Amino acid sequence: MLNLTFGEQVKIVLSRKGMTIKELAERIEEKTGKKMSRQNLTQRLGRDNFQEQDMRMIAEILGCSFQLSILASLEAEKAVVLEEELPTEKELVKLAAKKEMKALRKERKEETETIPEEVTEEIVEAAPVVEEKVAPVETVKKEEEKYSDKSKYFQPIKQRKDLEEDRELGEINPYTGHEYQTNSVRTHPKRIGYVQVYDRKEHKWTDMTEWAFIGAEENKKATLGKDYEPPIYLD
Repeated sequence: MLNLTFGEQVKIVLSRKGMTIKELAERIEEKTGKKMSRQNLTQRLGRDNFQEQDMRMIAEILGCSFQLSILASLEAEKAVVLEEELPTEKELVKLAAKKEMKALRKERKEETETIPEEVTEEIVEAAPVVEEKVAPVETVKKEEEKYSDKSKYFQPIKQRKDLEEDRELGEINPYTGHEYQTNSVRTHPKRIGYVQVYDRKEHKWTDMTEWAFIGAEENKKATLGKDYEPPIYLD
């Protein structure tokens, strides 16, 4: 085993002691006070990038004497075991790699399963209940003919108390030929449970949850009273 690199010897010792590279990195970080991540230590073991003082420190953490080969003390402990019962060098390296991969998968699984409760609640609240109904072909054709000329149903909206439009900066309503009016509302094209609200002052749409928009409108209605102007629903 003296032909193995220091990094390979460390992996074998970790395998025999039932330790992972992550645990070794944490021990090094505690001893040195310097940041040492599992990824960084894995890369250094692969490149065998260690100074002698680092190798002596790692050997001490693993409880091995440093004699160019940290496996020397372990070999002495295993001397009573028959040679044929010992795994080969290749098998030991492979076993260490398997244990590290298993620890990595466990770590990733824990990260995936840790979903903030508030995010889960938001998804549940935002998800609409959809009941699928298949309309007869004749009904579909009639509806298509009825709404084929959209200009009949999207006439210019009556002008309200609003800022003067800006056709260069603002977004133009294709059915009216004018900039969308403030508080024009439409269903969000991509996000379920969200709407988009237009503001002429900013000349852009703002994303809001349906509940947040309804709450804001109720608050405006209570505050403005008779001066309250309802939103313009575009859908």
